[in-house]
Amino acid sequence: MLWEIVKVLEERRSKLDTEIAELQKVLDTLPNGHLEEKVVKGKKYYYLRYWENGRLRSKYLGKDVTEIKEKFKIATETKIKLNRLIEERNRIVRILDKISKILVENDQLNT
Repeated sequence: MLWEIVKVLEERRSKLDTEIAELQKVLDTLPNGHLEEKVVKGKKYYYLRYWENGRLRSKYLGKDVTEIKEKFKIATETKIKLNRLIEERNRIVRILDKISKILVENDQLNT
């Protein structure tokens, strides 16, 4: 019975590893940083602000940023999902470690 639980947990951990790697690849294709809007003389200008080599950089994006806003929305949703999967994976790893320690202790007591 215990081995069945361990097997299920290990399969889930493996599946989570795959999903995490896929989400990381998706995040690598999306913009990193945040969108900043500046108003100069009544006109709106949009910049992508991000960190590079320890310095805050700005990149002018233009006046129409509907496409980049959608990408930021996708990036935010992906980061949230990624964090949930990482938390779940970490819980499974802790459970498997505890089971392993218990089994080792039982083996030592039986010998």
